[in-house]
Amino acid sequence: MNVANFEPKTSDELRFDDKVAIVTGAGRGLGREHALMLASRGARVVVNDVNAEHARITADDIVAKGGIAVADSNTVATPEGTDGIVRTAIDSFGGLHVLLNNAGRFGPGGLIEDASLELMTTIVHTHMVGTYLMCRAAWPILKAQRYGRVLITASSAAIGNNGMAAYSMAKSGLLGLTRSLAIEGADHGIKVNALMPIGYTRSAALNPNPDTRAWMERNFPPHLCAAAAVVLLHDSAPASGDFFPTGAGRTALIGSITTPGWNGGPAAGPEDLRAHWDEVTDTDGAVWMRHSRDDLGFYTGDAAFPG
Repeated sequence: MNVANFEPKTSDELRFDDKVAIVTGAGRGLGREHALMLASRGARVVVNDVNAEHARITADDIVAKGGIAVADSNTVATPEGTDGIVRTAIDSFGGLHVLLNNAGRFGPGGLIEDASLELMTTIVHTHMVGTYLMCRAAWPILKAQRYGRVLITASSAAIGNNGMAAYSMAKSGLLGLTRSLAIEGADHGIKVNALMPIGYTRSAALNPNPDTRAWMERNFPPHLCAAAAVVLLHDSAPASGDFFPTGAGRTALIGSITTPGWNGGPAAGPEDLRAHWDEVTDTDGAVWMRHSRDDLGFYTGDAAFPG
């Protein structure tokens, strides 16, 4: 990337000229690519990474290319650390508008009987708890100004996969966080989405399947995930509360549904339910779920949800 890339290419380019952005875990990999692209479009970027040298290198690269950035090495693992990251944004640039949660340590941890409890705790705490703490630290500012764009780095592993129980658990938790914050932020001008990037990073290199690792290394360079991040963090972000897999030039939508199911009433027993299991799983008439209450519309009679 050269200096020319840090100047507008067209009048309709998605720009962040008046915005301050925090990108966590931005020293390397996906976070670095997100930080570079946001800065190239005018954002003033807090480049956060617990590795101070990597944070500094990314921030220096942004400045050398004509952008504006400052390095920060606070951890997302503690409330003191996340408060410190937000303070860096306020002290350095006078505000905060965009939060891209990318930090997380370790990827797939192996089969459940092989992964240590220590590794599980680290995976869950840095990916899920760290993101929660970072959002909580930024939320009062975004809410008070009635504007914010938040992107949470999840993974399609949240749906489940072999050899990554702890990682899938952590990433699945982030989907619930995304939806809940999108609902909380809707009346305050805050949009929150989850990105499910497929990029060959240090975490991806821990995938237990060698064929999968080789396929990712060939086809999924991290920088190809940054375009989706820009769209979802922009003023014109077209969604909130949704989950978007992206990589190798493809971006899509992943969602959850509920089927109408079978309702045998209060007298139905296990045998009745088993006899009607095909109706439980029949997707005809299924609806998308964007809120936990979306499932309640299928209850009838005395159990009908009042609205």
